[in-house]
Amino acid sequence: MKSMTGFGKKELRWRGGKVLAEVASVNSRKGLDVSVSAPREHATLEGELRELVQRNTSRGRVMVSVTVERNEAGVGGLGLNRVLLKKYHREIGRLAKELRADGQVSLEFLLRLPGVLGDARADDEAREKILAAVEQALALWHKSRAREGQFLCKTLAQHLGSLDKVVADIEQRKDAVLSRYRRNLQKRLADDALTVNADDERLAKELVIFSDRCDITEEVTRLRAHFQEGRRLLRTADTIGRNLDFLLQEIGREVNTIGSKANDLDISRRVVELKTELEKIREQVQNLE
Repeated sequence: MKSMTGFGKKELRWRGGKVLAEVASVNSRKGLDVSVSAPREHATLEGELRELVQRNTSRGRVMVSVTVERNEAGVGGLGLNRVLLKKYHREIGRLAKELRADGQVSLEFLLRLPGVLGDARADDEAREKILAAVEQALALWHKSRAREGQFLCKTLAQHLGSLDKVVADIEQRKDAVLSRYRRNLQKRLADDALTVNADDERLAKELVIFSDRCDITEEVTRLRAHFQEGRRLLRTADTIGRNLDFLLQEIGREVNTIGSKANDLDISRRVVELKTELEKIREQVQNLE
């Protein structure tokens, strides 16, 4: 499992200059969002770099930044990209015709456009270094996400343990609730000068109705099953963020049901503890892929 938060940085040098690649990510609830920032002369690489990220992750907001510094000593002879130059001229002519504008542009203007002038060999070398630097930065980014993911999973396991303890306290309390209700009912009857035997059918019926209405055995059983599934997910190496999101919804539903059935101040307090702990888990799970 991996965290959606991570960072990786790699600098590569070669005869023609140096490349600095940085990959950073934060959590996102909107799936995968990748943004790439590269030098204008290497803008055609942005799609390829975006695909590199998409092949390696499924959630989070990922930002890739590439900067290139050229050394004058590493630049060879001047090159002219005639194919690109003619393409620029042709597209400008078409646009001018569509807009019914003057399509005459100077050669000086065309020569200043990206990629027209330059050292083709140096550009190829820079391209190779950019791809290599980004791949290595991605590897470091993955390692940082894995480290944080392991830490988050340990923290989440501790939170699940806390939930389990609170549920155990609630389970121990549930039998006392029925006994307290029986005593209070008998006291009210006595205060009203009504005598009812302990084995009176009407008293037994009232206690059965109350017991059914306040019974939380099924909710506790389902919660324990959810906790067990949560621990299993935390031990896997798969992408578990969405599965944990769903599981937390189910846990929250059972906790709310227990709260509505509680009819006991002590259990109600425990339910508040469960909700507080559950909210902590939700915040942590948002950082898991």
